[in-house]
Amino acid sequence: MTSKCRTLFAALCVVFAYGAAEPLESAHAQSSIRIGLQALPAGLGSPFGSFNIPGAVPLDAIFDALTAIDESGATVPALAAMWRAETPTSWAFDLRDDVYFSNGERFDAQAVVAAVEILRNEAAATSLGTTVQRLGIIKAETRGPLTVVFTLAKPDALFAQYMSALRVPAPLALREAGLDDFAKQPVGTGPFVVSDWSDNRVDMENFDESWRKPRLDGVTIIQLSDGAARRQGLLSGSLDIAFWLSPDDKGPVESVGGRMWVRPEPGTNFLAFLTVKDSPLKDVRVRQALNYAVNKQRIIDAFLGGSVPPASQIAHSMSFGFNSDLTPYPYDPERARELLAEAGYGEGFDIPTLLVPGGSANSQDWYQQIATDLAQVGVRMEIRATTLSRYLEYMYNGGWPSLAFAMSAYTFDPVAAYRIRSCAWTHPYHCDPTIMPLIDHARAADTLEERRLRTFDVMRHEHGNPPGIFLWQSVSFEGLGPRVDHYWSGADTVAIEDITIVP
Repeated sequence: MTSKCRTLFAALCVVFAYGAAEPLESAHAQSSIRIGLQALPAGLGSPFGSFNIPGAVPLDAIFDALTAIDESGATVPALAAMWRAETPTSWAFDLRDDVYFSNGERFDAQAVVAAVEILRNEAAATSLGTTVQRLGIIKAETRGPLTVVFTLAKPDALFAQYMSALRVPAPLALREAGLDDFAKQPVGTGPFVVSDWSDNRVDMENFDESWRKPRLDGVTIIQLSDGAARRQGLLSGSLDIAFWLSPDDKGPVESVGGRMWVRPEPGTNFLAFLTVKDSPLKDVRVRQALNYAVNKQRIIDAFLGGSVPPASQIAHSMSFGFNSDLTPYPYDPERARELLAEAGYGEGFDIPTLLVPGGSANSQDWYQQIATDLAQVGVRMEIRATTLSRYLEYMYNGGWPSLAFAMSAYTFDPVAAYRIRSCAWTHPYHCDPTIMPLIDHARAADTLEERRLRTFDVMRHEHGNPPGIFLWQSVSFEGLGPRVDHYWSGADTVAIEDITIVP
């Protein structure tokens, strides 16, 4: 796309660039689709890059991982047909037979070992590499051509779940090209093969021999950072699928014969409090009060189309160990005032700044509504937006300039999120010593059922001693054009191989 499409006229540019210039009887209309994403993966086609949508969309069309996570949050087979913990620190994965990479290389146990070795040796260069380090993989070795055995430094009952992030590249192609060049022409076992990868567009052709047999001839993924451009592209017919729309787009999408797909994401939003510093927020009664003070359901109805319930814990419904016995704090401003008075803050207090990330207008609006609700019980604060890089700086180095800030926990393992939300973190913003034994107990579980029950206990404890205000599960709105059939997405996965075109 030309630089002009990055201006305020992006919505019109996408029509001219991809719409009217191509008649409906073209090859595109017959056998392939176009998808509009807000961003392509920064690492191009590196298999060790983005875990989540949008970056995961092209990567998961090209590569496969050992396991996958279904719509319920369960770990299911992918390149691995089955797995087992042979000891608390040894896991064996039996691989699918007759799986090939798109360049003809055969997928086998050695390909998995090669991928793990890259991640262990270049951990600092990849986000997945740091995850491998945290998992404590000491080694991966073959046991015959189709079995891989992992040795861990410590037990982890959820190890198979984490292997859903281990995308496996073609080892010979990667070794010959090197990771940087391989990322420009990636080779995997997935249903599509890259024919061209440019700065803001990926063209892919079907890999008909994939074990995930595609039903389309091709897919083009276009980066359109402007939401209006993605929406207009869908309405004009120049896009078939548009990610990250607004619930307000439902009517216009349906008016052209399309539909809106609502995808609950594997993330939970909350308002975090700096509790390691002297302030009213150190008192658990104050934190409970502020949970009662915010009308979460009204905000969800207004800005998220009523698509998710209020959160009862910092875990989503697909999380392993989500405690369904917990209920969200109800909207009860009178109870909030009682708790504030009990804690000695009957006249309220000031939170000088609520730090939020710069982003969509909707998110700015819902934080304003949160501030309005808190003001009704005497808690006053100003909202200030900042950048993601600043957030990371404060997270890793400390020095938060505010007592409250927007946060999210994006994981299928809620215990893992305590890495940065507990006394164990180098620069914690919240430190509850009483929860640490529960976290350690959950991590040390030998079986999945033990891990589940112990995670229930962790969630129950935090519900009563909240580190901030529980908000809601993250959710995404994807617009589907009238030609799209057999579409499914859930968590951070799009079943791209199943998509068909309506005759």
